[in-house]
Amino acid sequence: MVKTPSFIPEFVLPIALITALAMASTAATAYFAYATLLCEDPDHCGDEETSKFAGFVAGATCVSNALGMSTLGYLQKKAVTHRKLGLLLWILCRSMSPVMLFIGFQVSVRNIYIALAGRVFEGLASDNLLHFILNAIYAQSVTKDKTSSLISYSLALYMIGISVSPFIVGLFKDFIISFFIAIGLFALILAYIHVALGSYTVSDKNLSGNERNIDEIQGDNEIQKKLKTWSNTVFSPLGPFRGRPSYICIGLSLFCYNTIQSYIFNALLIYTSVRFGFTGKENGFIITIAHSIAALYIFMTLYLVPRIMLLLHVGLQSLSPTTNRDKILAMISLTINTLSTAALGFVKQPAQIYIITIFLAIGLSVPSFVKAYFISFFNGKEKTTALAALSMMEMLGSVLGPSILGGLQSYFAAAGGVFFAAAGLGGVSLILLFAGSMILSRRETTEHAHVSGI
Repeated sequence: MVKTPSFIPEFVLPIALITALAMASTAATAYFAYATLLCEDPDHCGDEETSKFAGFVAGATCVSNALGMSTLGYLQKKAVTHRKLGLLLWILCRSMSPVMLFIGFQVSVRNIYIALAGRVFEGLASDNLLHFILNAIYAQSVTKDKTSSLISYSLALYMIGISVSPFIVGLFKDFIISFFIAIGLFALILAYIHVALGSYTVSDKNLSGNERNIDEIQGDNEIQKKLKTWSNTVFSPLGPFRGRPSYICIGLSLFCYNTIQSYIFNALLIYTSVRFGFTGKENGFIITIAHSIAALYIFMTLYLVPRIMLLLHVGLQSLSPTTNRDKILAMISLTINTLSTAALGFVKQPAQIYIITIFLAIGLSVPSFVKAYFISFFNGKEKTTALAALSMMEMLGSVLGPSILGGLQSYFAAAGGVFFAAAGLGGVSLILLFAGSMILSRRETTEHAHVSGI
């Protein structure tokens, strides 16, 4: 029996905003806290300290992303069967990050390993997992147009929260206050989820075959059963790519993109901290600029540009909200992001960082456009499965990103070589996105011709 009380997906939108406010409260201050624990002079770390700094952060980020990848399959099932439980688990895990930061920075402790342990909880409840859970709920909307819009609105609200929170926290001289702000906001989210989201369960007969099979595995012994259950759960999100290999280019494009994005802002904040002596306040400005511009860009593309086209009497029929529009915006955004990433390698003055960040921010909207474009080729519950497949590719990139880019940054120290490598990978992502869109368009044309022939 399915329990499906009336539910409006728009109720979930505030969760994106409040969670972003909570996460961003410590996004900039955490790096200055790490520098304080690792460097003799946190305002100007030496080359050896810089390499150590980058290595610690990259290692912790890599471990956290690997843990996040292992939880996606479980959350994919919960996103279908119990939306409230999935969100609650995410909030509880993520709220432990500022708690560990606070404990590790205490005078009586002063331990970088405890402070970095917060990254483990960030991996178990990563940004990608949050977006997947939210997008899976938006995918339950009646129309494709509404699903596409909700995904974009959610990311825009998320960006607003990310941009506002560091600026507010930067007003306080003691950055430890940011830890308490984050914990308080997470408590507020828990209360909102309890009030706004009703219960939602799905009977076993409504689950897909892959989800049922996870619980029906027969093995030679208990250990083999557990290993098979774990592997099936972890890799179950990749099902759409196994069934439709022609879709893999889109997944690989997001894989390359997130290999960059999972560490590029870490690299930038480390770079500004050790090269120009940026504190939590200056790094907070970078985050504020990046995410506020990204939110503005999304709202402009959703509202302003279509209205300008109408005023200019440009036909919109050729720009379907869930196909060509999202594809074109994804390619434009990714191109600008790639060029601005390369530009970071040429920075000589602190002011240049802020200017380039404006253009770098446009690339933050790429995943929402790619996901909206990709799921337009799916129907019903297949949308959630498609979103999970893309999220898995993002997480695979998140695991490799800190290892590759973090290793390069540790090697180059205060130089900007890591940004040139990231830009090259961005070019590969753009090529894969273009190739994938061509394959999808050709496949759709072939299917329509086949249906017309019938």
